[in-house]
Amino acid sequence: MSFTTTVKQELNRVARERTCCRTAELAALFRAAGSFHLRSGERYGLEAAFGLAATARTALLLVKSFDLPVEVRVREEKRLRQRKRYELYLEGGARLVQFLNEIGVLSDRLILLDTVPHRIIKRRCCREAFLRGAFLASGSASRPGSAAHLEIYSGSQAFLDTLQEAAATLDLKLSPVRGRRRPAVYAKSLATIRDFMVATGAHEAALEFEQRAILGSVREAANRRANCDQANAARCSRAAARQIRSISRLKESGAWDSLSPNLVEIAELRLRHPSSTIMELGGLSDPPLSKSAVNHRLRRLAELAG
Repeated sequence: MSFTTTVKQELNRVARERTCCRTAELAALFRAAGSFHLRSGERYGLEAAFGLAATARTALLLVKSFDLPVEVRVREEKRLRQRKRYELYLEGGARLVQFLNEIGVLSDRLILLDTVPHRIIKRRCCREAFLRGAFLASGSASRPGSAAHLEIYSGSQAFLDTLQEAAATLDLKLSPVRGRRRPAVYAKSLATIRDFMVATGAHEAALEFEQRAILGSVREAANRRANCDQANAARCSRAAARQIRSISRLKESGAWDSLSPNLVEIAELRLRHPSSTIMELGGLSDPPLSKSAVNHRLRRLAELAG
């Protein structure tokens, strides 16, 4: 099962208690996956097709909560990876017109609307339901661990604009996809996708993204630490090589015999322990020396060596 299907299965289990949220979710479901028809005899039709049986069932229950008759058909789609498409059909007169007005398909003057009325997504809970419906109808998300990507497509640019605006009010940045046959909005930020899952009710999916983010941050910190340790080791190695060269010059020049016992001690320790750090050399001294004392003596040797 794909991760997108897993997320949608979880979203289909979310409780829909408020009428306003059911209205907002239906508005998104029919905008993203539906089409409107004007029949003869002042009758109207609305249909929507879904690739997941659970999503079709959710849409069916939402429509029935408005006391509307709805017909469900199952169609084989051999050209698609999905073997079946689940289609919902609504047809009627005055009662359907009222429903179409409620979900923002028709205006009060019975004019077909391109944009979603603000009243449908006025509340925060309704905006979250609207995003949930859009993702259920035409969304996809990559599995945690792969390149982060969430996308919702639609043939209506006005719908995608509303989707972006609704997401922005929830601090979710969805960017438009330009120059493509199928317009869409997307997010590539792991944090944005996680927050989108939380807002729409997919908490188990959000937890997977959270775990991935934690693992990523731990790995990043470990890499930084390893790089830092490697850089420090390289610096210590170069410094030790310079110090050994200085001590060798002192021995060759005859200046060795004039060195103080303190300098001789630290010079011999450096020659015996070329890979030891300054702090380790201080611990080997008798008595033990501080890091600054060892550093001072090694600098003094370098100065005497010219």
